[in-house]
Amino acid sequence: MKQVITIVLAAGAGRRLGGPKALLAWPAATKGGAERPLAVAHAEARLSAESARVLVVVRSAIFHALLAHVRPGIDLVSWTAPDDLGPAGSLAVAAPRIGDADAVLVTPVDVPPASAATVAQLLARLDAGGASTGAPPLAVRPRHLGRGGHPVVLRAEGLQRYLEPDPPPLRDHLKALGDRCVDEEVEDPGVLLDLNVPLDVIRVLGGPPRFLA
Repeated sequence: MKQVITIVLAAGAGRRLGGPKALLAWPAATKGGAERPLAVAHAEARLSAESARVLVVVRSAIFHALLAHVRPGIDLVSWTAPDDLGPAGSLAVAAPRIGDADAVLVTPVDVPPASAATVAQLLARLDAGGASTGAPPLAVRPRHLGRGGHPVVLRAEGLQRYLEPDPPPLRDHLKALGDRCVDEEVEDPGVLLDLNVPLDVIRVLGGPPRFLA
């Protein structure tokens, strides 16, 4: 793959977590560094690994709170659509902005940032031939111990549906791709982690969730 763009779906209200997931305080990437919002932690992890640019889709209400934390390569995309559109609506806002990307990594914000090694494995599988057709897949999902996780990587053409009216949830779209969407078994158990409720954050970070204004 020549150029990878990441889309971070961070527009959720985070009602079950107690605050906006995009602003969840996340530990510094290096010793002595400052903690930063989880949405920015995702972006920084991808920029330091394989991605040329990161699109972070957020609600307009928290746009300015995140703006103070961004750096070159991170583009905030403000989303004002109704909540019932969910992540599908967020992805539809971002899809027209991927430019000439060859591959797109899509991750929800409410998971720990994926490791560089795991993403590299998914991208390598995206370049490989499919099991049945021999053609390269349009999308690759990680699996660990037989369970599906995040993030998902897609070829740019695999996001064409999100340039059309009434796009489906990503899960349904991947299913509709049939054998052009493949699963890749990875050794990283982190692909199965979700940060939906305070207990999830306590298990991962050792303390209750806090949010950076």
